[in-house]
Amino acid sequence: MSKRPRSSDHCSDRPAKRPSKGQQQHLYVLLDDWERGYRVGEDDFSTDSDAYPETLGTDSPVARIEARHPFSWSFATHGTNILAVRPSKGSPAMSGFDPQTMGVTLCPLSLNQSSILRPFYASVGDKLFAMVYPLLEVLGSGRRLTARSLGPVWLLTSWSLIKTELPFLSDDVTGSALHPDGRTLFVSVKGWKPDRNADTYDQPLQGTFSFDTEEQLQFTYHGEWILPFKGQAYYDGELDAWVGLCREGTGYVCSCDVPSLAANCETEEPSWKVSKDKVFDHRSMRHRGATLVYMGGSRYCLVQCCAEKDDERLAYPRHRVMKMFSFGLKYDKMGELRIAGHLGRASMAYNVARVRVCPTLDPTAFWL
Repeated sequence: MSKRPRSSDHCSDRPAKRPSKGQQQHLYVLLDDWERGYRVGEDDFSTDSDAYPETLGTDSPVARIEARHPFSWSFATHGTNILAVRPSKGSPAMSGFDPQTMGVTLCPLSLNQSSILRPFYASVGDKLFAMVYPLLEVLGSGRRLTARSLGPVWLLTSWSLIKTELPFLSDDVTGSALHPDGRTLFVSVKGWKPDRNADTYDQPLQGTFSFDTEEQLQFTYHGEWILPFKGQAYYDGELDAWVGLCREGTGYVCSCDVPSLAANCETEEPSWKVSKDKVFDHRSMRHRGATLVYMGGSRYCLVQCCAEKDDERLAYPRHRVMKMFSFGLKYDKMGELRIAGHLGRASMAYNVARVRVCPTLDPTAFWL
């Protein structure tokens, strides 16, 4: 992994350090335009605009990380670290970096590296969980090293196997959200079967589970309903609701009440609302995928992968544009979810290193 030089900082003594209020955060977007992996582009939306500016180049990325093409799930965040959880074949370890300190992060490979299933990763507090049926792993604590050629290095030492077996395939996960208690993870799945070893052809089910990441390390089934989100949703304290992209992929965001944590019982499906305003046009011939990132304070960024005009008829275009649109959300007087101002726009043009069939072209982006 290579990175651009910055003023020297010291690596934190805590692997899951969150940015302090005084630290400026940025949007980091991973672009698969490097033959050996991905480049990391950066934007802080310091300039407000109602129109997309001239497309930014990526000649000077924040960093380059070796990882497998072309899967968006090759990466996960843990604290302020961006990790290549599916590194290049033959790599002896996962690598990554901390954009706050520009320190390098190394950790051993998880047990699920050989699985063909899509992994599901969740960072909760100081733990990183890896879920690939039937394995449930958690990343242990680490220690700081110093390398002359790399600067500060954080070494995450080990993965531990949790005895709790996953009740679903990670491939079946449709959406997830962390409860405001900071320890309980909600996961919705579709196509789930209670007994996958049974010799039956029962209709696959859908349902939602919660997972206590601290004491019990057990899953609780909440009922045959699923969260209204596609991918990760975020708790917005000002709206007192989870917010994410609607699972139907129609270009809207939605908010959802946080369900009860009543133990050992099923709960009713929480109520949810679809925004009145679209954040992208899913019918556009140039649209290929979208990801929502939470920036704090009811501020969000929509990251959209688009084909260049000349490649719009190709399912997997070589020439792409990553468009970024930041905005606020609020409830109006009628209780409807509305966009509350455009905070900024940016875009990055790039050419993918390898054109391959991929299940999704949803961008990989983080606010750190």
